[in-house]
Amino acid sequence: MPILYIAIPVLLLLVGWMLLIAPSNKKEMESFKKIRYAHRGLHGEADGVFAAENSMTAFARAADAGFGIELDVRASKDGVLMVFHDATLDRVTGVTGKVGDKTADELRALSLLGTSDGVPTFADVLELVDGRVPLLVEIKPEGAGQLAAELTAEALASYSGPYIVESFNPLALGVIKKKLPGAMRGFLSDKLTANEKYRSFKHRIAQRCLLNFIARPAFISANKDRIRLFPLPIIRHLFRTPFIAWTVKSAEEERAAYENGFDGVIFEDYIPGETEK
Repeated sequence: MPILYIAIPVLLLLVGWMLLIAPSNKKEMESFKKIRYAHRGLHGEADGVFAAENSMTAFARAADAGFGIELDVRASKDGVLMVFHDATLDRVTGVTGKVGDKTADELRALSLLGTSDGVPTFADVLELVDGRVPLLVEIKPEGAGQLAAELTAEALASYSGPYIVESFNPLALGVIKKKLPGAMRGFLSDKLTANEKYRSFKHRIAQRCLLNFIARPAFISANKDRIRLFPLPIIRHLFRTPFIAWTVKSAEEERAAYENGFDGVIFEDYIPGETEK
């Protein structure tokens, strides 16, 4: 019958599409769902002491307070995994240049926002935290993202504390899947095409989660204002995938995130209290 000539191809396309976007369904992710992660550590002013973002002081403060820690990793010029958010050094250190153009020793010697903290290595942070609180490790997508992913897998292979890994780059997550198959991987989601530099074909298909098959993420880390970005509602409802919200900046925003279906939050600019989860 003619209708079958239409229905069968449509059904096959639908099945194929679902296979592309399908996440994994790891039960181990349950223990990471109701956690508040301090964005780049517990930075800012506290008790008269200022802590820079992604600094050892900010990480120590978060661990002492019992909050999970979200942090960013990049590779240095000499192949050392460093904890730093931006691709360039200007905003946080006042020094012109890229992180990937400096050695680990050069980066450690820089001052983060005028403090006594330099850019820490990932190894430094792992030693400091030592399993006290969960880590949410973001592999930055630019430049040496593949190398950063390999270095991340190498470092975490011998780390006994709780952690999960996320990235905007499905290829970086694919490296983690291959080298650390038991690790909980998360795809970072946002409307990338809102930025002109991310309007390439590869960014468009990544935004639509069509590269999920490379990494099979166990969770989605989504912009708190874009949980309805297609196909996120389908992934959340059909596959029961955990969602973590970024970045909430008040108790009201945290409460709204839970009401909108998020399972955990990445926070900054306030100290979470007993917000209903």
